[in-house]
Amino acid sequence: MRYSREHKARNHEKILSMAARSIRERGGDTSGIGTVMKKAGLTKGGFYRHFKSKDDLFVEAVARAFDEMGTGMLEAVKSAPKGQALRAIIERYLSTGHANSPGMGCVLAALGPEIARKPLSVRKRIEAVREAYRERLLPFVPGRTREEKLMKFQLLFPSMAGVLTSVRMTLSPEKREQMLTEAKGFFVKQFAET
Repeated sequence: MRYSREHKARNHEKILSMAARSIRERGGDTSGIGTVMKKAGLTKGGFYRHFKSKDDLFVEAVARAFDEMGTGMLEAVKSAPKGQALRAIIERYLSTGHANSPGMGCVLAALGPEIARKPLSVRKRIEAVREAYRERLLPFVPGRTREEKLMKFQLLFPSMAGVLTSVRMTLSPEKREQMLTEAKGFFVKQFAET
């Protein structure tokens, strides 16, 4: 049976949505094709009608995760008081909700080491996605020049991902909250206060 383009596009979207969440929750190696397809309500055999390989799915899922994260950060900016955009981004990123929702959160905190071990061809494609994410958020980073903004961005965002990873590894809810509060205070003071 031949399916319409719209039907194929809907199924592709379901697969991608499930994969973007699943790889952040369980990692790319644990989120097999069969698992993702089953969660999308499709058979494993239909996978190759949508993606050339598991690496292609991984790259597209990571791109979706970066896009979702960027959209969330821009929502925080829209509701922030004038001049408080970066503070709003930091507070949203280092929130309890974000820490408790790895499947919907930052792909760097969830998959950084795994991405670093991927083949060069995959890392190059993901690097382009990371650069697009950076460009969406760079206008909210203070600095007199683009180079100064880039330097601050490259310090702030990977550092917050490291904090988020450490928080997720911490068992005590009280300690997790303390870590988030201290990190927010530090990053706001260092990067967002003018």
